[in-house]
Amino acid sequence: MKKRFFILAAVLAAVTVAALPGCSTNTQGDSASPVFLAGDFELLPAGKCVNDTTPLQFSNTVLRNRLKNPAVTSTQFLDVQVDQYIVVWTRVDGGTTASPSQTFPGNFLVPPNGQSTLTNYIYMSSDDLIRPPLDQLFPFNGGIDKETGKAEIRQAGNVTWYGHTLSGQPVTSDVATFGMIFTYCGSAGRIEAKRAQ
Repeated sequence: MKKRFFILAAVLAAVTVAALPGCSTNTQGDSASPVFLAGDFELLPAGKCVNDTTPLQFSNTVLRNRLKNPAVTSTQFLDVQVDQYIVVWTRVDGGTTASPSQTFPGNFLVPPNGQSTLTNYIYMSSDDLIRPPLDQLFPFNGGIDKETGKAEIRQAGNVTWYGHTLSGQPVTSDVATFGMIFTYCGSAGRIEAKRAQ
């Protein structure tokens, strides 16, 4: 009987705490900055040829600057200067070895309650296309991923942008994720035909 009473008391205490104002699980609202950033990728390529000599770039990335409190009347100094963004790669095909993380410079502004469109921003350098684990896809290395036995490697790119408001408060974005299929193409640029087979 005592055991049931303590379990019931613990459940009631948890419900009461969750209902109290000011207790929030909203991580955007819990940070010091009055704004947060959120990114979306547009016009993603179908995949990337590892033997292409160009970096992985997207035609458009939209980065939005959102007020945490929409009732704020003055947005002075709430522009966000984005200093850098980091891409962390994870495998989504059952493999365990992912491409290394990379940091890229930002150096652009996102207005409050507005957005900036980033054109041809890089998410993987051309050098990393020939490094592990993607180097396994080249014919002279066997042409297949040793972990999955497939001629392609699927990864997710997890992107976080870092910057500060013009008033000096640090801002970190939500993580934006995209998927990418890496293959070796007979001639670079023929990934659509390769995937259709």
